[in-house]
Amino acid sequence: MSRRIVLKDLALQRIRYLYRLAVEETRRARYDLARRYVELIIKYGHKARVKPPKYIRRGYCRRCKIPLIPGLTSRIRIQSEGRGSRVVVTCLLCGWKRRYMIKVSRKKLRRE
Repeated sequence: MSRRIVLKDLALQRIRYLYRLAVEETRRARYDLARRYVELIIKYGHKARVKPPKYIRRGYCRRCKIPLIPGLTSRIRIQSEGRGSRVVVTCLLCGWKRRYMIKVSRKKLRRE
């Protein structure tokens, strides 16, 4: 294996480990330490040119860098609209909102 592949794999392992630690510290209400772990995740991703997995990219607040845990640090709602609905995730610490579209199958679109 080339050196670059090894470095990317190592960075991904560190990112996953740091995310687990950040979630644990958030549950213990140690927000400063959790915020630091998320900052390190972002730093490792940039340095190694690695895109963290989707559950990690969507798993922290972009404004205050706190892991989003439903019911503890985030609120999740489904917003219904005409063609497609969306999931709205709100950070309970800073009020930051993120909206994700929900995919609608082609069959359902044809029926309308």
